[in-house]
Amino acid sequence: MLNRDSKSRKPAQNLRSRLKEATADAILVAAAEVFAEQGLVAARMETIAERAGVSVGTLYNHFDDRAALLDALMKRRREALLERLDEALADSDGRPFREQLATFLAALADHVAEHGGFLRVLMQSEELMDRKARQGQSRAELHRRLETLIGRGVRAGQVRPEGQSLYPALLMGMLSAVFHRELGASQGGEGMEKNLEELSRVFLKGVEV
Repeated sequence: MLNRDSKSRKPAQNLRSRLKEATADAILVAAAEVFAEQGLVAARMETIAERAGVSVGTLYNHFDDRAALLDALMKRRREALLERLDEALADSDGRPFREQLATFLAALADHVAEHGGFLRVLMQSEELMDRKARQGQSRAELHRRLETLIGRGVRAGQVRPEGQSLYPALLMGMLSAVFHRELGASQGGEGMEKNLEELSRVFLKGVEV
């Protein structure tokens, strides 16, 4: 026979879990805003807590310190980017390669437009020097998606098969140059779409059949 109390505890536990998740989400959103405005070093946990509408104690209940908060935020942003790129790959599957590339680059541009302030702070901060492994993981995940994109073009006969193993790395290098140029500027990001269009033209000129 089921314990009646166990039935009543389950909805309460689910509610607490949802509230905990919502609080963590609010803290991460506030942290991204404060980091973007004040930088990683100057940003204070008290300011982040106030922006999130929680006490400092509540913030520390979710994240042990600023490093843990930053790691969680970077993980959340990385997951959001990869989800957006996967959607772009799925939506463009079967279209001409140049359209697939344009859709993929547009997804990248949208992510930068949405999170440009925080991304700019990350690029300009020395605090990330000890996070090379995590950055390497992000690059590997992006590289795999570019391999998928290039492979489609080759199989469709729209991309030259010669040197196809080098194309993802070449495209990543071009993307890195554009991102550093745009996000490294004090008011960077405005020319991102235009530069990605130029990047696409240059890349296609070298690989299209």
